[in-house]
Amino acid sequence: MSHQKEKEEKRSSVERYLLKHEIEKLESRRSFNMSTSLVSLYIPPGTRLSDINSQLRDEYGTATNIKDKSTGKAVQSALSSIMSRMKNLTDPGKNGIAIFCGITQSNKVEYFLIYPPERVGIKLYVCDYVFHIDHLKDMLESKLRYGLALVSRGGATLAIVQGSRLDIVWDEDSFVPGKTRMGGQSQRRYQRLVDEAAQKWFTKVATKMNDTFMNNYPVEGIVVGGPALSKAEFLESKEIDYRLKEKVIGIHDVGYLNIQGMRELLEKAEEDLSDFELIKERKLTQNFMEHLGKDTGLATYGEKQVREALEKGAVETVLVSEDVDRVNIEINCDGCSYSNIESVKTKNYNEFVKDLSERKCPKCNETKLYIDKETDLITELHELSKNTGANLEVIATSHEDGAMLYGAFGGIAAILRYKLFDGY
Repeated sequence: MSHQKEKEEKRSSVERYLLKHEIEKLESRRSFNMSTSLVSLYIPPGTRLSDINSQLRDEYGTATNIKDKSTGKAVQSALSSIMSRMKNLTDPGKNGIAIFCGITQSNKVEYFLIYPPERVGIKLYVCDYVFHIDHLKDMLESKLRYGLALVSRGGATLAIVQGSRLDIVWDEDSFVPGKTRMGGQSQRRYQRLVDEAAQKWFTKVATKMNDTFMNNYPVEGIVVGGPALSKAEFLESKEIDYRLKEKVIGIHDVGYLNIQGMRELLEKAEEDLSDFELIKERKLTQNFMEHLGKDTGLATYGEKQVREALEKGAVETVLVSEDVDRVNIEINCDGCSYSNIESVKTKNYNEFVKDLSERKCPKCNETKLYIDKETDLITELHELSKNTGANLEVIATSHEDGAMLYGAFGGIAAILRYKLFDGY
């Protein structure tokens, strides 16, 4: 097993989601006056934190030379916050750390400490009006990629599986003639012409596959499908690069091309692609649907029902759609004791923060409201799952089964260890 594959296996769907959620929060932040006062700091593993502290002290002194005094003070506030918190850090850990801090549009100093799921490969300190998150974004993408090839005399379809995505990258009909009912020499001559046309077609597919799976979308492995004789004939083609032939990890009989054939090939290739998120997610959602369809009593859905099942320790696996994006925000007032919790969708977060900065406190009538704490629903369910010994899987909506989980069941479901009630 490759080092990359080992690394990806250790990263759960929840870890990917939590990183994505942190990135979305960071992406929504802007400096309070659109000045270059937000600090982004990447610290690779093995770095001495004392050296980083020394660098930050130097930067603190340099900030006094910034012409705009409010910007200089904002940078110093961010650096002070980082340095005070770094006293509690002993080392950057096996993957390093990323720190983001500054006075955002909330007019408060916000601090984010992230332990990335992959090794931080750069040492970076930068001030800007936004946080620099491209290095974290790169970690979200699954680096592993499989190629799927459906080949017949009548046409071919090439697709890529990466993470939870299935993308068709080439689809073409061949127009190779079918069999004739003519007899004698006419039939033999016709069949010879058909075979020659088929070989030319297979050569074209092989050339396209070489270019697609080696140059445009380099793959870890390839699964080939199609009618039994066609795919066997194709795989004998000398035009297929020998390096690609070595990457063929599965061959399956499939009767269709296009997206319908790809779905059939994915089902038959489950064992070949068992490490991939797409296959894993489809298996989980189909397992949930099977329990529901057979009325086994081992499936439930809806936030209230799933929470109750978790609290009773009855849940084996929680399935949550990545589009369940509710964030619970605790709002406090700096001028009085007012406190409240409001729910906001992630896509409305920026607008909510802007409105909050102008909103008056219902208790003291001052514009001193601020965000004290945020918790998104998936994080809450993850913590509840951990505490009760359940697994939580975040399901993408980029595939058919994931879209159904969100559209038909509200995006929150569970597979149970045992029936909660008789006749349930």
